[in-house]
Amino acid sequence: MTKLKNTPNQSGGVNISGSTVHVKGDVVGGNKVTKNISGASLRSSRTEKDSQNRNSKSNKRIKILFLAANPGDMAQLKLDEEIHGIKQALRQTKFRDKFDLKKERAVQVNDLQPLLQRHEPDIVHFNGHGSKASEIILEDDAGNSQTIPARAMSKLFEILKKNIRCVVLNACFSKRQAQAIAEHIDCVIGMSKAIGDEAAINFAIAFYQALGYGQDVKTAFELGRNKIELKDLNEQDTPKLIMKRKDPQEIVFVH
Repeated sequence: MTKLKNTPNQSGGVNISGSTVHVKGDVVGGNKVTKNISGASLRSSRTEKDSQNRNSKSNKRIKILFLAANPGDMAQLKLDEEIHGIKQALRQTKFRDKFDLKKERAVQVNDLQPLLQRHEPDIVHFNGHGSKASEIILEDDAGNSQTIPARAMSKLFEILKKNIRCVVLNACFSKRQAQAIAEHIDCVIGMSKAIGDEAAINFAIAFYQALGYGQDVKTAFELGRNKIELKDLNEQDTPKLIMKRKDPQEIVFVH
């Protein structure tokens, strides 16, 4: 044990010599007090803080927000089958416990802002219809179709881009909308033309399953397209990965 010696200084303070703390200055009079903390106590504090930060990051779950819309005045899509298939695929993966899936059905225009703010997702997945003008179609108060202007949708992701790293627009003709969103989000997937239910579902299942195994976004995207080809659906060229800010091989959600 290190022996400590207390000696009064000229300003009325105390010098504590040894290996832990030195305090100088007028402690009572309100003059400037200088504290020099060194040795094992400081190193221990920093090590504990670094360990807590690492544990916090490693325990973070990747949140996927599913936004589904199936307006009554349009052809009915197999949206529940898509979400169920993705959940089942993720449950089989190595990092299944690191994903948190949130589902929102019958999404309306007024729901978009509060849902994105409430859930703070890492990935936003839209499954539903898209127009030939590359507009996402949601539902109105009566459950019928309501289009979202592409510029407004892009602006929404520009404003709320803090947590979101990937957007998947699993809807027909969504490529141009995806290109606009990609100005603000690291990776965006859209469809270059109309895509059938089976192709859209198989692509999504394979894409998220690959993410669950720790694959990078580029590899997951290619596995999604390959799944369409393996099913002999002849639509593997319809999904498009758009990344203007980062290399898709550098984005890995879990490892």
